[in-house]
Amino acid sequence: MKRAVGAETPISAKEGIRMGKQEILTHPSLGKLPARKVLDCIFAVAPEGNILHYHLEQVAKADLSGGKDGVMYTLTDKAPNEGRERCCIIPPFVREFGSI
Repeated sequence: MKRAVGAETPISAKEGIRMGKQEILTHPSLGKLPARKVLDCIFAVAPEGNILHYHLEQVAKADLSGGKDGVMYTLTDKAPNEGRERCCIIPPFVREFGSI
């Protein structure tokens, strides 16, 4: 897979994902899940292997604590914006998620 180099972090040319930066989605019932942001979508891998799909308006975003380079998304009770049910963004490959 070809990799493009961004100003700060390499980006996967195929998925447009920042590599090397840890992203975590905190889900109220599933806990902390490995996640990736693609455009306005937040994808996370559930423990059973399903890929969950949320949008930026449904999460709160914060930097990871402890000086780690990354982002923590926390799922809120906000509904997705109108028209999001037609979202056709393809999720990244599972290997792109990494681990927590």
